[in-house]
Amino acid sequence: MKLFMMFLLVVCYSFSYASISDSHGYAVDGQLSEGEFGGIIKILENSSLIVNGGGAEEINVFDSSTLTVLSTSEPFIEYQSGLSWIVPTDSSSVTVSGGIVNYIYVQKESSVLIDGGQVNYIRSVQYASAGLTITIDCQNDWSWIGEENNYTGITGTWHNGNDFSISFLNDTTLYYFPDTWTHVQVIPEPTSIALLSLGGMLLKKRHA
Repeated sequence: MKLFMMFLLVVCYSFSYASISDSHGYAVDGQLSEGEFGGIIKILENSSLIVNGGGAEEINVFDSSTLTVLSTSEPFIEYQSGLSWIVPTDSSSVTVSGGIVNYIYVQKESSVLIDGGQVNYIRSVQYASAGLTITIDCQNDWSWIGEENNYTGITGTWHNGNDFSISFLNDTTLYYFPDTWTHVQVIPEPTSIALLSLGGMLLKKRHA
């Protein structure tokens, strides 16, 4: 009996401190695939998790770990399909290229890149010194939502032609964090930039 209890303790300890796991054991293999829906998942110890067809209630990304979202289960139903919450913190990084994410809550020195999919809300609770931690890579037709220097979101088109609209939520309790939009940088479509550069060169040649 004692031996069994010791074995159980070792197994539970190992499972609890696995670098990627939730209470159901999902994502221990570094993947959330089709048919897998995790509870609260923690990514620790500089690990990497890829979501490709699965979903979760909440994914917490710690240390210098990475989370890549390629696709999720659909349609989005909170705590049932898609990703309800992503919480990057420490020096972690998150990339969203597809799927449905309801809420990204950005903390500390973490960074987020979004270049596809559906993201409903982003909230940053980072100091101004953290810099431009949220990158949105889209076509050059994007525009801010809201009044100048008081933006509440962004709308535009991804490189694959899909439209998007993301709302920014600001911190309303800890007033020393600047507004979410101040951490956002937008990368326009490289082709558009190249065409603009080419047009400028042609104009110079004509005037020469």
